[in-house]
Formats: sequence, C-alpha cells, structure tokens
Amino acid sequence: MAFDFVIGTAYRVKDRPSIVGSIEFDELPQLERLGQRIDSFFLQRIANLFADQQFSVAEVAQALDHLLPLLSQTMPDAERAMLHKLIAVLAFAQSRQQTLFGVAD
Repeated sequence: MAFDFVIGTAYRVKDRPSIVGSIEFDELPQLERLGQRIDSFFLQRIANLFADQQFSVAEVAQALDHLLPLLSQTMPDAERAMLHKLIAVLAFAQSRQQTLFGVAD
C-alpha cells in the first residue's frame, strides 16, 4: 500500500502526470513524528493514506514554509529522510508551478 505523490494538471493516467514520490505504510511513524513537531495542514492531510488529496500551487508554497524550518532541528535519520522526501516533492511541484496530488493506492 502506498500513497503516491503526483504532479500535473490531474492525477489520471490520461493526463500524463509525473509520479514523484510515495509514502509506504511502514513510514507512517516518521510522518506522525514530524506532525508532532509542527502544526501543518499538509502533514495532517497526507497522514490519512486512504484518502486522495489535492494541493494547489499556493498550498504547496505554504507547506514548504512549514517544513523547511525543520531542516535545522535534530531528529532521527528515518524522520529526516521523510522530511527530505516531502520537501523534495513539494519543491518539484513548486518549480513546475503545478498542482500536487496525493493518491491513495
């Protein structure tokens, strides 16, 4: 089971989106620990791996603003890897100025 991050105009295959990352079920503890560090709408919404999500260009920028300050905090390696993954996905969406979709597999 995965929660895929997809960037484009829509998440359907016919719309040719880019799949740029995913969260596996076993990575949920790291996601939860990040959510305990900050109050972020982005982390709250993606924590539900069973519901599709959509983030506008403005929401992507706001999510990056929430997560980037965490880079200076000390944290376990697995948690930092999750943080890097989320920042990379958000930065890719921002650089493309496209919608980010979270698609439950």
